[in-house]
Amino acid sequence: MARVPVRMPKMSMTMTEGELSHWAIAVGDEIGSGDVICEVLTDKVDMEVESPATGTLVEIVVESGMVPVGEPIGWIEADGDSFTDLLDFGDPAEPAAAGDELGSEGADAVVPDPEPAPTVPAAPAQTGATTGPVAAVPRARALAAEAGLDLRSLTPTGPGGVVSIGDVQTALAQPAAPAAVAPPPAKPLTPPQRKRAAAQGQAPAPTRPAPSPLPVPPVDPPAPAPLAAAAPVSTAPVSAKVAAVRRAVARKMTESAAIPQFTVWRDLHLDVADTHRDGLSWTTVLLQSYARALLQVPRLLDRWDGENAVPTGAPVVALAVDTPGGLMVPTFSSPESANPRRLDEDLRAVARAARDGKVDAAHQGVANSSLSNLGGLGVDRFQALITPPQGSVLALGSISRRPVAVPGGIGTALVVTAGLTVDHRVGDGADGARLLALMADDLG
Repeated sequence: MARVPVRMPKMSMTMTEGELSHWAIAVGDEIGSGDVICEVLTDKVDMEVESPATGTLVEIVVESGMVPVGEPIGWIEADGDSFTDLLDFGDPAEPAAAGDELGSEGADAVVPDPEPAPTVPAAPAQTGATTGPVAAVPRARALAAEAGLDLRSLTPTGPGGVVSIGDVQTALAQPAAPAAVAPPPAKPLTPPQRKRAAAQGQAPAPTRPAPSPLPVPPVDPPAPAPLAAAAPVSTAPVSAKVAAVRRAVARKMTESAAIPQFTVWRDLHLDVADTHRDGLSWTTVLLQSYARALLQVPRLLDRWDGENAVPTGAPVVALAVDTPGGLMVPTFSSPESANPRRLDEDLRAVARAARDGKVDAAHQGVANSSLSNLGGLGVDRFQALITPPQGSVLALGSISRRPVAVPGGIGTALVVTAGLTVDHRVGDGADGARLLALMADDLG
């Protein structure tokens, strides 16, 4: 038998380290090649890591935390002879495989966490269940762990026998057995009923005492009812995945605080764009308009390397997606040149996959700009922060019909307020103003 290392994978060309979120298996578990064994977070993207060999996990080197690319995080004792490590030079170029997408929300929707489903006792494990790890999407595994639900007790409906979020939610929604209901108290007999009962030799029910003509006040006032105890504050620990996302956001935003940045605002009129939208999501329309404007103000695509502004090429826009586990930012390369219909379908599918904790490797590029839309949550305008090493970020609020000045008086228009935040080291206020003006012309 050969010992095969499980190494921190390289998920993008610029990745130098990743954060091990948690292990899906324990030492001593038997696994097959391709089984999901742990999860890694990098640049706010959560990815599953598959086993490089069939055998038994014999050592966990790193339980969780930051690990350089190529370093061993665990060891597998492989069945038979294995040549896996002979071809592994510690810098794998291929990213970890992403699972199939699951979910139902569209790309425009920014959905807050739903109310948690009631916790119910886990169903008994099925006879003959395996003792190895159960294939499940990350969010489904987290929900099951929080509810104390055994994944082996579920019937998977996802592709390839993967437990989906719906499988867990269905199990949690099963109603508990109804509690026994006490019989209602017997009603007192009426006078005719008491007479009949006496004639039949039955003991008559006690009569209800006649009410007092006037209430008699008590000698001493009644003691006050005890105060209800305050509801205990939840001390449930934050899940490992949520904690990892918060750490990633904290690292990036701490770096962002050192960047001199400013925000310019403009109301964009969308009536003309609305007549040509043809069912496309507003996110798709505004993403393409933003990318087209960036090409005409290329300075805002630069990154600052400490001494100079360095061009980064065509637009690669990161789209902020709200998920149950926190913020995720899949990227879209050259969205301005994509077929609008195909881009819209891709954007919706990627947003659904991100909400289930999975983003395909094709959407994990290094972004040079970002788009964040809180309009779905009723926010009219907000200021987004630069994510290093990007040069700009566009914040979009809600789209609504508002009063506007028109020749000769006041009219209405379909409007969105856009806020463009710029790294002042690579661009100036006039650059931001020009970009928003280009978007206004493009959309109007």
